[in-house]
Amino acid sequence: MAVCLAGLAVVGPAALRQDTAPAAAGATEPTATDPTATEPAPPTRAAVPVQRPADRALRVLFIGDSLMWGSFASDESLTYRARVTAGLSAGGPVEVATVGGPGWSAAEAAEDLSEVTGPFDLVFVEVGANDSVAISAARFGTDYATLLDGVRALAPDATLVCDGVWNGPELATALDRELRPVCADHGGVVVPLSPLYVDETLRGPEGSVLPSGAVRDQFHPNDAGHAAIAEAMLAVLDR
Repeated sequence: MAVCLAGLAVVGPAALRQDTAPAAAGATEPTATDPTATEPAPPTRAAVPVQRPADRALRVLFIGDSLMWGSFASDESLTYRARVTAGLSAGGPVEVATVGGPGWSAAEAAEDLSEVTGPFDLVFVEVGANDSVAISAARFGTDYATLLDGVRALAPDATLVCDGVWNGPELATALDRELRPVCADHGGVVVPLSPLYVDETLRGPEGSVLPSGAVRDQFHPNDAGHAAIAEAMLAVLDR
């Protein structure tokens, strides 16, 4: 599912679909986890520059799953995607395209890259939540490398931001270990999400009803969670 958006245009009612919580049903490979292992915090690094073209709007590509799509945010404008777009728009015009949707894996996102056309100046990649309950860490590493190969074929010079996996450490750590070096090899910077996931105030509350009628679960970020994700993503950019 690829969608092109101009500025802060909304993506429509489907942004709040309820069928977005990752499920283990149908998994064909065991998930590689070690609940006792902890991933060291990544070193602090300087913000990466965003190069704004002089002759056109900044073109931004968001790749992701239900988090990127905005599931369980109470309004489209409160999704992390909209918040990041708004933050970038403070520096000039922005055009946005998206690849992905609820339930998507890294492999599915890679297959759908052909539906968008560059150039892109900034790419955000947020996948892994669904992979974390369905495939092994090694398989995810392979799929993630294929995805980023496709990103670089599409946008060879774009600033690349790779979000870590939205899940608890027992499921996210092994996948984060895989994606960090892959992201670095493709010239990207990683924004860990698991430290935000463990803050339960940034999810749910389960059973709460949104204005759309959707009922929140305890997995997806709420409005405060989307705000925290957006803040972390914008923090690594020199805009």
